Amino acid sequence: MLKSLARTIKKASRTFNKTSPWFKGTLILVLILLALGVVRRNSPVRENFIQQAKFVSKEGTAIYDQFYADIYNDLLFDRVKNEYEVGEILNITSPTERSLILDVGSGTGQHVALFNQKGVKTQGIDISPAMVSIAEKNFPAFEFRVGDALQASMYPSNTFTHITSLYFTLYYMKNKLQFFQNAFNWLQPGGYLIIHLVNRDQFDPILNAADPLHMVSAQRYAKERITSSFVKFNNFQYKANFVLDKPDNLAFFEETFKDDKTGHVRKQTHTLYMPTQKYILSLAKSVGFVLEGKIDLLPVQYEYQYLYVLYKPE
Repeated sequence: MLKSLARTIKKASRTFNKTSPWFKGTLILVLILLALGVVRRNSPVRENFIQQAKFVSKEGTAIYDQFYADIYNDLLFDRVKNEYEVGEILNITSPTERSLILDVGSGTGQHVALFNQKGVKTQGIDISPAMVSIAEKNFPAFEFRVGDALQASMYPSNTFTHITSLYFTLYYMKNKLQFFQNAFNWLQPGGYLIIHLVNRDQFDPILNAADPLHMVSAQRYAKERITSSFVKFNNFQYKANFVLDKPDNLAFFEETFKDDKTGHVRKQTHTLYMPTQKYILSLAKSVGFVLEGKIDLLPVQYEYQYLYVLYKPE
């Protein structure tokens, strides 16, 4: 069913691309007007941005506190994408009833829940206690753990049949080689590591919550790459911007929250360690992984984003 939906979306996208510029412009304008009405009617209603200080700045793991964990799904959750990712991973790697998956950077637990609901035992690890708390509250039947995947002692050798690192998790790790060494050690022979990578120059950094035209790529029709996001919550405004520093292989995702009533501001900067896909894959291969496959996320409108399936030889 999901694949059929993806094919329908892809076909509609191709049809749209063949239409005249006038038609494209008119349709996009109509969709924007409709989306603005939908956003006004269905804006997130969270009231929990209460900050005494006029200005607060957060970086690194301090970003993922209770406030951010509470609104994380409002900003980023995408059920269709998650279903597609899980379905494709299961199709390619063919897990059995004996399989055990570790989801690194499990966040609010959505992928862990999906894998388990499809009959594959899965547990999650996340460096943020607040995110793990949300995951445990949402999915009490499943196992989550607070921990750092760069620590080799987190799990014994040959524990898992699959390890996943999805939605930019790998880019938060400066020492990617250490992670690959750990994952290789934690996996059983014949196991799989699945990592999310992007074309850093071309992927769309606009958040879903800020993109009413998600089913039609606005980037294709913009003169310059769109890197900013805006979301209106019930009592505060959210803005974000993606900045790429290619010479240093870094990127910064800057978020700002502004309270409507007090004007108080919370600013947080995510630092992403973003070398090329080729370089990252070379690190994985250097510890013994073999590239088994590549899943393109274009069918669910995540253009220039991929899941790479890496294999630990038996």
